[in-house]
Amino acid sequence: MLKQKAIGYVCDIPIPETDIVITKEDQRIRILNYAQEENLELIGMYEDEEYTDDFINRPGVQNVLNCKEDFEVLLVERVWCLSRKMKELSPFLDQLCKKNIELKTSSYLWDCASQQVRHYHLVEKLRKARAEARRIKEAA
Repeated sequence: MLKQKAIGYVCDIPIPETDIVITKEDQRIRILNYAQEENLELIGMYEDEEYTDDFINRPGVQNVLNCKEDFEVLLVERVWCLSRKMKELSPFLDQLCKKNIELKTSSYLWDCASQQVRHYHLVEKLRKARAEARRIKEAA
């Protein structure tokens, strides 16, 4: 089976109203383990030094979006490394989708943003499958 190519992304994640930070190193370890377990070829890892609300303009996120390598998966430990707000995540997911890149997480969380990202990709896969079925039907 051909391995999907993946790019990893990490950024220290501060937990609001606490002194807890989910470190880049902890995320990196979880991403590496997940990639191995899921047979993903991790071809690169981008990071940002600072968590900012305007995540789309972080240098590491811009490097992901402008990456010249072909890859199918953007792998993060949790969507929180980008944002906790779907309003901000949706345009980013749309950019990934246009490039046929799926955002996957190494940790399966149940917060709203994590569930909505999974739902986004399920709906997108269904939309693509229906379009392909229509194309095949019209070609027949």
